Amino acid sequence: MAMKSINEPDTPTREIFLTPASPNREQPTAEDIAKLTPIITALVPTEATIGEETFTLYIEGEGFVAESVIVFAGQEEPTTLADGKVSTIVDMDYWHGPDTLPVLVKNGPLQSNPLYFTFHAAPEADAEAHRGRPTRTLPNKRKR
Repeated sequence: MAMKSINEPDTPTREIFLTPASPNREQPTAEDIAKLTPIITALVPTEATIGEETFTLYIEGEGFVAESVIVFAGQEEPTTLADGKVSTIVDMDYWHGPDTLPVLVKNGPLQSNPLYFTFHAAPEADAEAHRGRPTRTLPNKRKR
């Protein structure tokens, strides 16, 4: 579409391409965009002891959606959203020694603040069985 400038009437016509915004679709506000970034306020539980049973880790916070993914120890985990919380299973068979690691939630490219989960050493009676094993063993892909 060619348009004539009203400020410069004697200049040649300029090519201008207009892409109108849909009148039916509101543009997101800064507040809406901020809501897309997940925020973690709590991990439940925050720690476990080596040798305990496999458990569900719940993450409380804001901005969680059905597509949210928990990142636990750098690995994206199968994630469930229910009652405004996201959760995943922590398989204790993968953990063989004390460690503290970040937990965060991703909504596509946006990621939350990290909170930290701690694995405590096994009690001395069980520690002997774990001597010589690596601190943690994570396969490239977990099968669930």
